[in-house]
Amino acid sequence: MRKSILVGLAAALGVVAAAPVTASATSAPPTLAAVLLSDSARDNAAGFDRRWSDYDIVTQAVLAFPDLTAAASDPTASLTVFLPKDYAFFRLAKQLGAPPQNEEGTFNWLVANVGLDTIKVVLQYHIVPGAKISYATALTADGAKLDTLLPGAQVEVDVRKGNRIKLIDLDTNDRDAYVIQRDIAGEAANGFAHGIGRVLRPVDLP
Repeated sequence: MRKSILVGLAAALGVVAAAPVTASATSAPPTLAAVLLSDSARDNAAGFDRRWSDYDIVTQAVLAFPDLTAAASDPTASLTVFLPKDYAFFRLAKQLGAPPQNEEGTFNWLVANVGLDTIKVVLQYHIVPGAKISYATALTADGAKLDTLLPGAQVEVDVRKGNRIKLIDLDTNDRDAYVIQRDIAGEAANGFAHGIGRVLRPVDLP
């Protein structure tokens, strides 16, 4: 099962293997980059801690790509980003066959087994360019299909019971993500960040 999912993901996204990219970033608050790095004082030297409820894994993933880091740091940009909690990545890695691991181990396993190119595609699917969408605005947009940074790939907004938002991704077989932390740190200079409980999938996997 794990092998079929990994092969299917790579094949569907048309990715190729790539060497790891090392990047560092500084940010001038209050940008989305500052939001991502806001709890870094508690992290170890590699950028991880023991709390599965924050966003260390997605932060380190973004930092691996200078163009995504630059976009998150640009105060003139207009973005909405959906940030999977660390546990969302743990859940995905476990489904793909990873043994139980801590945050750093989960991140390293995904890089080694999925590949940085695929990780970047997945990250792009979590970014809505050209729009600053607050949670309150999203509540009035039931059924809206959001264009993401990944060309041709949309996420649908599904307002549930009036005040909960589910994001319908392109995988029809797996459970969809809910927004579980809204407007993280309020409105950033370049948009809004919302925490979600699952990783959005840009392809329909078996």
